Amino acid sequence: MLQQSDDCKDDDFPANTLEHFAELEQVLQMIDTMKPIEAASFEREFEQYTEVLTRYQEQPHLLDPHLELMLSRLLHKIRQTDLPAGDRDAAFKYLYIISKVRTYKVLIKFMPHELTDLEFVLQLLGQQDPKEFSNWETRYMLLLWMSILVMNPFHMSRLDAYETRTTAAAGATPTRNNCVELNNHSTSLPPAITKMERIFELCKLYASTNDTCSNMAAYLSAKYFVRSDIKDLYLEPFLDWVIAQHQADTQQVKFGQLAAVAAILKHGKREDLLPYADKLLQWIVACPYKDVNDFLKYKYYVKIVQRLGLVHLKPRIASWRYKRGTRSLATNLGGQTSAAGDSRAGNADAEDGDGSGGEEIIVPDAIEEVIEELLQALRSGSNDVRWSAAKGLGRVTNRLPKALADEVIFSLISILRPLEPHEAWHGGCLAIAELAKRGLLLPYRLHKLVPRLMEALFYDEMKGYMSVGQHIRDAACYMCWAFARAYNPDDLQPFVQQISSGLLTVAVFDREVNCRRAASAAFQESVGRLGNFPFGIEISTTTDFYSVGIRHNSYLNISDFIAQFDAYRLPLIDHLVQRKVGHWDSAIRELTAKALHKLTFRTHYKYMDRDVMPQLLAKTNSIDVNARHGSVLALGEITLALRRYELEGPLPHPHTVAFLSDQRKVELNDLIQTFLERGFYRGMSGELMKLCTTSFIRNCSVAELTVNAQCLASWQQVIDICLVTKSSNIRESAVDAFAELSGAYYCEKSRNADNELIVKAYLRGADNAIEEHIRMGYLAALGALPAFLMRAHFNEILDNLVKHALIPQVAYDDHENIQTHRWSEARAQSVRALSKMVKSVGYDGEKHSFDNEAHFRKVVDCLLLALDEYTLDNRGDIGAWVREAAMNALFELITECPNYMHGPFNVPRIVLGFMQQAVEKIDRTRGLAGRLLCRLIHAQPAIQFIPAYDRLLEIFPSDDKTVLWLFADHTFPLFCELLAHPIFSRRVLLGLTASIGQLTESLTKHASTALFQFLRTHLEEVPRLCAEIVQNFETHLLNERVTYPMLSFLEILIGSGTIEAVLHDADNPFAEDVYRLLNLEVKGYKKLYKTATSISTFCQLVQVPRLSKRILSKLSVFLGLQHVHVRKTAATKLYEALALHGDVTDIPEENIDDILALLSETDWTLPLVEIRPVRNKLCHLMGIKPPVSGKQIAAATAET
Repeated sequence: MLQQSDDCKDDDFPANTLEHFAELEQVLQMIDTMKPIEAASFEREFEQYTEVLTRYQEQPHLLDPHLELMLSRLLHKIRQTDLPAGDRDAAFKYLYIISKVRTYKVLIKFMPHELTDLEFVLQLLGQQDPKEFSNWETRYMLLLWMSILVMNPFHMSRLDAYETRTTAAAGATPTRNNCVELNNHSTSLPPAITKMERIFELCKLYASTNDTCSNMAAYLSAKYFVRSDIKDLYLEPFLDWVIAQHQADTQQVKFGQLAAVAAILKHGKREDLLPYADKLLQWIVACPYKDVNDFLKYKYYVKIVQRLGLVHLKPRIASWRYKRGTRSLATNLGGQTSAAGDSRAGNADAEDGDGSGGEEIIVPDAIEEVIEELLQALRSGSNDVRWSAAKGLGRVTNRLPKALADEVIFSLISILRPLEPHEAWHGGCLAIAELAKRGLLLPYRLHKLVPRLMEALFYDEMKGYMSVGQHIRDAACYMCWAFARAYNPDDLQPFVQQISSGLLTVAVFDREVNCRRAASAAFQESVGRLGNFPFGIEISTTTDFYSVGIRHNSYLNISDFIAQFDAYRLPLIDHLVQRKVGHWDSAIRELTAKALHKLTFRTHYKYMDRDVMPQLLAKTNSIDVNARHGSVLALGEITLALRRYELEGPLPHPHTVAFLSDQRKVELNDLIQTFLERGFYRGMSGELMKLCTTSFIRNCSVAELTVNAQCLASWQQVIDICLVTKSSNIRESAVDAFAELSGAYYCEKSRNADNELIVKAYLRGADNAIEEHIRMGYLAALGALPAFLMRAHFNEILDNLVKHALIPQVAYDDHENIQTHRWSEARAQSVRALSKMVKSVGYDGEKHSFDNEAHFRKVVDCLLLALDEYTLDNRGDIGAWVREAAMNALFELITECPNYMHGPFNVPRIVLGFMQQAVEKIDRTRGLAGRLLCRLIHAQPAIQFIPAYDRLLEIFPSDDKTVLWLFADHTFPLFCELLAHPIFSRRVLLGLTASIGQLTESLTKHASTALFQFLRTHLEEVPRLCAEIVQNFETHLLNERVTYPMLSFLEILIGSGTIEAVLHDADNPFAEDVYRLLNLEVKGYKKLYKTATSISTFCQLVQVPRLSKRILSKLSVFLGLQHVHVRKTAATKLYEALALHGDVTDIPEENIDDILALLSETDWTLPLVEIRPVRNKLCHLMGIKPPVSGKQIAAATAET
């Protein structure tokens, strides 16, 4: 088990909370019992080994104390004399996993470096095939091992001399430098070739392979060719060989060769490399690698160019660079910045001179070309290339005199221009951050850099259907982080307000989580390093890594917290208005509107009224639909916030001050009418405008904005348009807006005529039989009417909603089109509207209220009938939407109505309906029914007239959250306990029939297990339950929704052995009733699937002796039907039944084997002419009369 600290076990914390390498013994045992790669179990064991070590990928240092032990075990196996190649390759695979987790740079320190291993590794490398990809780990680890062996302090030529002398001294029995002989094979290279030459050839060979080994070959080359005894002999030939390779073919590039040159330039001494620098630079610049889209070539190109620049320049740290003074965190947080004085004076002196301290710095002409190439690489399309170029510019500039460095910095600043592509902005930000880290940006540059930094922090440009800028904003945060580490607080003081406001704005309002976290980290670094950010400590503790990770929390909670500080309030609001209101992501625009709502309470109302709202109103005329959408959303939220501020604000008499000016009110009144006149609600963009307009109307209605008649008419017109749209989101938003609008403005007596027209129009719209979404919109609007409008048209609305809550045949004998049978979504909407109507009208004792028993009973009956909706279409059981809506409505109805309305007739029916739904087949529906039933039983005050109330309290827990209602193994045992009560059992059995008899294996398993467990422990209840099963079957005969799963249910039930006593009880009619109902259900054999399913149930009844002859006769009919599938199924199931229960039938014992053989060996797909004689023979063997068709009977009658 992984050992984790006790305070870091939450899933929200980082995964790197391991304390030590807990699986050491397990890993060592895996190494000791390692199988060769040819073994069948190797792959499984290797995957297990890999999984264990990969757990430490984020904390690889935990392996360090044990690396030597693990390596010694593996290397001991590798060095064995008689070790087969498969075992050695397996050991190298295990070794590579350690290298991958801990990285080769650390592992190389633990590798053995005795001279005796050099020949051994050379022999192994010589035997490898570079094209054998299955064992590439062997070559990789051998090259890594060789890279430490070639660093021995002895001259390489002496090793060959030592081998020659020892061979001559031993005569015909040469020793091998204490190395083992490998599988009786000599090395593949001739003995005459020296070790130096062999290693040289190996470097060339493996640098030319485009696989992982080429990177390790580059590392080996860097270690080998920089040796003092090798560089004079082999360095120039190797470089010439690489140049020749790439001049001959620049298309099929060997990346390992470029990586080798880059590694040599990195690890070699400047004086050794300087003679080749001009030749290499001339070669690499001539290669066309920067002009293609292969970024791997370009990355190595940039590495080689920058390192050649470093070779041309002497190593030095620029004396003119900026030197920061105190770096004490305590001093910074205490606001003491006086220690920076000496630094500023020193920097000022450096700015006056060239910073060379009197020494002349010679800059070769090649440096200009190097810098130009690096500046161009900052515009590359690859992040890796830009990052490498930025680092290279920082390193090269650090060795330049001040005048030339200023030119580089000026070129970098010129990159950050609006016309430059986004790649250039990203590369420029990275390069400036690298220069700042090295102190190469003097403070006087900040006046030009900070404005560019602000642009980069908010860079977000559309490019086709996507936005670019995320990486630029991230790099800008890196710039801020670098500035905080580089400069003294006094030097950054003039820009503190800009930088701090920009960072906090990005930290809370950026769309991307990595940018928010980067800005948060930069702000925290600035607070700690500089100590002069306003309210830095208070804010940095709130804007931490986790809190800014959730966008909703950042926008609505953290921004509200930051806005309490005056220094940041207006920048946050201005950023939202100027940049986020028209953002390309609709989710950001919606969050922006909500954030402006909360920030309105933090600022003075005049600023929002006089400055913010005019800007938003101006954006509503924009041709950009995103800007219009976001502006309308924001206007609605700000209007509502100002109204609440006006009613609840801090002024002594808030109602006496209007926070919204008359001019704003007029502009808001005219806004929607303007949109209608301009046709903004047409087309694809109209969908967005409908959504934001309904939100605007809802907010203005809640705020009770002063409106005129024309404004109300335009608002109502938009709502009418939105109610009939196909988008459910728009319809729901329109219904919410209509509910607030009608409640706020339609209560005036002058509106009676208009209100009458609206209600009549909605009632007509609800009767629409053309499109389902049109009916849904009007039904939802009827449910949203205020109580005074509902009472004025009580009967019409109630009848309309009840009618449309049920399928047409159940509701009324009207003239609806047959297509409305499948409008389950509309019926579910009608059920929800009916529930809202009951809530709105209430039980106040008036004539038109639900205090009236007839009205209440009408609603309850309608909702109970809705529980029987099982409409199917190509989406499945869409009737479940209606049943779920009905259950929610019934629960609210029975828990909110007065106690005297419960009645002994209503409550039991509701409870039984919930119980049946809680054991049916759809998980979501079952879970909802179970939760609601549990809450109903434990409701306070207690619901009257619940049957067996005390027993239900014992079965169901008081806290409904303790049961996993969506999991069948949790819920079915609870509901099967209800089978002991006759009042519940029949409805519960009806639900169990649907669950056990359907196709989902897991549900069938859990439901049947719970039922059979109950039957085994309640034997006295079995006869009654069997009788109720027959009643259910007979009640729903020919109703395929019930009878089709009933056939499978009966097969499983009879075959379970739990009702054997009933089956063999001659006085119990269960078996005869099932046989009779099965015959009635499949009569005529017209439905193939039902006939085939019934065969299994018939075969289960073979075990009842008194029915066996009739069952066999029935099955013989199936064996002679024209449907091949029915015949094959009948033969298979009859074979199984006779094999199990043949001894209880009247079939002669000596015929059983012949019957089974005939059933299994006959090809039942043959034509009926050939099959029926076989069937008749079976009937003769079973002792029953062969079936005679109706035609044969008619012919025989005619003859007589």
